[in-house]
Amino acid sequence: MMLPLLLSLQPAWADDASGNQVQQVIKLPLKLNKPPQAAEHGAAPAAKPAAEAKPAEGKPEGKPEGKPAEGKPSEAAKPAAEAAKKAEPAKAAPEKMEPGVPMAKPPTRDLSQPSPEVRAPGGKPRAAHRVKPRRPAKHVEKAAGEAGQVKGVVGSILKANSAYIAKHSPGYLAKLGGRAAPRATVVACSSPGGNVGMLGGEADADLFVISNLGNQLASSEGSIEYGVRDLRTPLLMFVSHTGCGAIKAAAGDYSNLGPAVQKELDNIEIPKGIDATNGALININNQVEGAILKFSGEVEAGRLAVLGGYYDFNNDLKQGRGKLVITNINGETDPARIRELTRSGRYFHYGFMGR
Repeated sequence: MMLPLLLSLQPAWADDASGNQVQQVIKLPLKLNKPPQAAEHGAAPAAKPAAEAKPAEGKPEGKPEGKPAEGKPSEAAKPAAEAAKKAEPAKAAPEKMEPGVPMAKPPTRDLSQPSPEVRAPGGKPRAAHRVKPRRPAKHVEKAAGEAGQVKGVVGSILKANSAYIAKHSPGYLAKLGGRAAPRATVVACSSPGGNVGMLGGEADADLFVISNLGNQLASSEGSIEYGVRDLRTPLLMFVSHTGCGAIKAAAGDYSNLGPAVQKELDNIEIPKGIDATNGALININNQVEGAILKFSGEVEAGRLAVLGGYYDFNNDLKQGRGKLVITNINGETDPARIRELTRSGRYFHYGFMGR
């Protein structure tokens, strides 16, 4: 009995559903499955959405519904869609935050090149190129200071040269250029003060001056030999001075210096820890003794005198500040005997030869 009744009411339900259809597409969070096709023999199963929505109010449970139009939700799906829409959390508009500190304009760059932050997946980010403020580097400042120093020194040398020229006649200067026979070979220390006050007047044309670290024989043996044997100077003199840097270095630890410097300091045979004045006087005696042995033929023939001197800027020897004090004459180191030989002019007296 019920089957013919249901079949007769089905067209009316379909018309009612299509007439009340709302012309609006509702996007559901879940897809609705289409209702299955009516079974054969006219059986029309009820359409069920994927969300298992409850039957619409006013219709008995299990009552078949008409097939909705394709692409449009049925009346039974509307309550489920509205419920799903209400269940979705409302998306609030993001709050606009103003920066606390005004931002500067972005630096201009070549937009044709990739941004430094762009990198391939898994790659390391590339550091952004930052332009550092320009300021003079330390080596530039040092170079500027050295250039000023060199300019000042060269200026002083040229000024002294101009003053020297003004004091001497053209004839005297011509003699300096033509003189090839100096009267003495002098080995001075390269440190400042090593030959201060020695040259001047007529003496500068009479000296064959050699400077090295610690006024040594071994460091400039060839030049000294040239002065004694080739230029035939009758006097060889080794001159040290107060506060000699080479003497201070030789008396201490100089293992941190370069190999060539260490080699020269090794030739200065003085006790470790000795003060600079006594170390300089010992070094003078060692150089005089070594020269006497090297030039023994000239010494025995009476053609060479070997002396040692000390510029006493601190008056350590109590003979006057800045005075050049003779401390060794041919191996003689006693101050009283040196004064006697100096007064008498006996510079070729050699105590070890009995003369």
